[in-house]
Amino acid sequence: MLQRSAMKKLYEWKKTKTRQALMITGARQVGKTTLVREFAFQEYRRLAEVNFFETPLAVETLAAAKNVDDLLLRLSALTGVSLVPGETLLFLDEVQECKDMLTWMKFLTERANLDVILSGSLLGLDAYVQVRSLPVGFLRTIDMYPLTFEEFALSTGVASEVWEVMERSVLECREVPDYIHDLLIRKFREYLLVGGMPDAVQAYVNTSQIVPTREIQRDIFALYESDIVKYVEDATESRQIKMVYESIPAQLNTPTKRFKYARIQKNLRFANLETAFDWLTSAGIALEATRVGELDYPLGMHEDRTAFKFFLNDIGMLTSRLMGTVDIDVINGKTDINYGSLYEAVVAQELIAHGMVPHYYASKKRGEIDFVVENQSTGAVTVIEVKSGKDYRRHSALTSLLESGEVERAIVLCNGNVQQADGRLYIPVYASHLVRQV
Repeated sequence: MLQRSAMKKLYEWKKTKTRQALMITGARQVGKTTLVREFAFQEYRRLAEVNFFETPLAVETLAAAKNVDDLLLRLSALTGVSLVPGETLLFLDEVQECKDMLTWMKFLTERANLDVILSGSLLGLDAYVQVRSLPVGFLRTIDMYPLTFEEFALSTGVASEVWEVMERSVLECREVPDYIHDLLIRKFREYLLVGGMPDAVQAYVNTSQIVPTREIQRDIFALYESDIVKYVEDATESRQIKMVYESIPAQLNTPTKRFKYARIQKNLRFANLETAFDWLTSAGIALEATRVGELDYPLGMHEDRTAFKFFLNDIGMLTSRLMGTVDIDVINGKTDINYGSLYEAVVAQELIAHGMVPHYYASKKRGEIDFVVENQSTGAVTVIEVKSGKDYRRHSALTSLLESGEVERAIVLCNGNVQQADGRLYIPVYASHLVRQV
């Protein structure tokens, strides 16, 4: 079974909830449904499940409910399961298809005393805004992503003790033991190809081959494109969203890796595509890092919303779209051959999955820094350079910032081991989730 850290959050919800439903959000195919079913199997006598995407009749049936008792009757008829408080988990999947259900949550959890988990893909801005605007205390929300590198490593044979030794070494700013470092670098290269979509990872676990994994990734990419058509009624907007989505791999395969509107179509501006960017990020299909011109906390005060880097939500999905010999090059460790974009993409994915909001820094005077993150509890700002090649000690913008005194400390994510030099802390790229803690 694949290792998912989100399972701990479900146990925590069950243990600490006070009449709160749980909403699990995330892009389609990231494993939300499988996770809830496994949780129900472990913690409840029965599971009552309604999938509003697969069962359109359920939307019609529940929308006609006149009161809580009528709703319970309809739910029991649809699921064929007795809704017994404390024994039954009510799971409402793809709830964005039946937005009326959100209005019933308070009654189902308080009056009916049921444990309720909802899952939604937040496909489209309307669903996103509706869920995010719910009153605090009414619904607890968990954001779910593709498997992180840690989850991938543990799911593909890395012992938890090995991972713990690595983390302890990095946090104490000492070298990771060579045998562990070499193992995790090899696993990281696998992760660049396989990524974290559960079905793709499972295919790789079952076969140790990349071809079945690539087939699943292509299917998911096509599914996302069909969702755009399904959920965006305006034909022009739908076409723009698809153009942006399909252009992401090519946008990243440039020296700056910044999103350029003209690469899609001449004379396009941010205003023309703002809805497309918002739709893709709210649906969890794409990730963004906006530009900041200052390194002072809070970073949001200094961001330029019109300038950003745009990433696919999964590194495996990205590499599956690249042409040429990328698979062979990565397997052979030749990631320094114009594949710096892969490292940046996977780091962005890791930062976001671990609760960080990535920006990048750019100024005419100092140059550009790959990522900047902040610690909201301390106000500390961390600048991060990402290096895929052997020349990871060369970074002029970082040197300029350190010499100016604008930053006191910087992190370089690379293939090398832990090392401190000239105000820089070098840590292995597979430990990017620790950048805010070191």
